[in-house]
Amino acid sequence: MDFMGMGPFEILLVLIIGFLFLGPEKLPGMAAKVGELYRDLTKATSNLTKSLTEEVSAEAKAASDMAKSVTEATREITDEVKTASELIKSPGQAISTEIKKTGKTLLGSSDKKTGE
Repeated sequence: MDFMGMGPFEILLVLIIGFLFLGPEKLPGMAAKVGELYRDLTKATSNLTKSLTEEVSAEAKAASDMAKSVTEATREITDEVKTASELIKSPGQAISTEIKKTGKTLLGSSDKKTGE
């Protein structure tokens, strides 16, 4: 048996000391008040624990939701950057190919002029 961290011997010792100091008339009333105080303290502790658990749980859910939305936004941005990069590369490659062809044509015609 464990009551407020005290075993049976400690409880008996407290009752004997209480009996000696308070007497037989006041001891039952004081024991009832101590029991009531202990019950109120236990109830308050339980309510506080429940309240804190609910608040922490709500904050953890909000943080988790925020992390999910940040991850999704990052994924969307990454996809958009890849798409834009591909769109930029395609015309750039076409222009580069045209420049190379034009350069070869110009070099070929200038070789013909110098060779004559």
